[in-house]
Amino acid sequence: MIIGIFSDSHLGFLGEDRFEESFERFKESIQMFKDNKVDFILHAGDLFDESTPSQEVWLKTFECFSKNNGGFSCLNKTKNGSVLSVVVKGIPIIAIHGTHEHRGRDFANALDVLEESGCLVHVHVGFVELEKNGEKVFVHGLGGVPEKFAKNALSTYSPKPIEGFVNLLLLHQSFVEFLPFDDDSIASLSLTDLPDGFDLIINGHLHWTSEQNLGSKRFLLTGSSIFTQMKSLESKSEKGVFLFDSVSKELKFLPFSVQRKLFYEKIKFSEAKPEDIKKEVFSKLNEFDFDGFKLKPLVRLRLSGTLAKGFTQGDVSIDLSNYSNKAIFSVSKDFSVDSFQKKIESLKLAHGEKMSVSEFGVDILEKNVIEAGLIDFDTRRVFELLSIGEVDKVESLLTIASD
Repeated sequence: MIIGIFSDSHLGFLGEDRFEESFERFKESIQMFKDNKVDFILHAGDLFDESTPSQEVWLKTFECFSKNNGGFSCLNKTKNGSVLSVVVKGIPIIAIHGTHEHRGRDFANALDVLEESGCLVHVHVGFVELEKNGEKVFVHGLGGVPEKFAKNALSTYSPKPIEGFVNLLLLHQSFVEFLPFDDDSIASLSLTDLPDGFDLIINGHLHWTSEQNLGSKRFLLTGSSIFTQMKSLESKSEKGVFLFDSVSKELKFLPFSVQRKLFYEKIKFSEAKPEDIKKEVFSKLNEFDFDGFKLKPLVRLRLSGTLAKGFTQGDVSIDLSNYSNKAIFSVSKDFSVDSFQKKIESLKLAHGEKMSVSEFGVDILEKNVIEAGLIDFDTRRVFELLSIGEVDKVESLLTIASD
């Protein structure tokens, strides 16, 4: 059988002038799978950009899934030894939730809603059986969890391939081997932690594509459907979908018909004045060729180093309005400043990057949890419980964590 693979669609992403892009790429992916007559589709997490999508995002999401038309199929999903029959329409889609959809155990997950509506099968700490003309493939999956819990979660899940059949494993986590030394992401998992016996281990979350053969283990980073993180490695590869042949084990990459260009540049300064920084930035921008692209290019500038005495990051203001018709910009500033000023700047940066209120709240709570020395503490679960007034339950969790 032929299995389509993609990930990190981030439906509802609110980047500048880009709300429609995530939905258009999802529909293009479905059409590519249909054109290539795939039998099943796998999605490796972060279907949505937020854990609780808005009504507008839900509406456009169901419009996307309506493109996956066709008959109905019944798939068997196994979890904790129990088998559940799930009916899905069109080409059956099997998906894990990502870190963006992750919610505490007390709350429903967005992918559970899609499963109930017949759009996909949501697999987490279990597996789904795929069958066509007597051939079987088993798809195992562990949804995205906070990075500090990832290694323990995978060890506890401990997925085992079904002997005599093709077995695939879906994950959605960071891995230390794929994080550059200057990246601000974290990871508790290493490629050495991956289980044996799977024909292909498919990982979402990291937004660039890569295939690794690690002895008997075959590991695939699917990459994202759109740019949201704007990492350096993303600027070096195309975005698209994969096809996997369960008999030949061949893996084929199909790029999207139109690619958005990402220009990524790191500029480091030493004892620089704001006017010197602005001069250098505009000099670099004039080196880029923004012409000839169907989609407006993205520009990610990372400015770092030290400022001349008497200046703070707030003094470094770069007006890019004259370039707004040429590209979409993301500028980060990480200059050495005092502790209090750095906190103020981080607030401004989060606002500028349109971090959601809930994500910002979780981020602040996470920092306090780390400072309090709490181990294996589910910050998102506590935040969501607080948001609905479950103070007593939160107090109980804090008591247990501090014992």
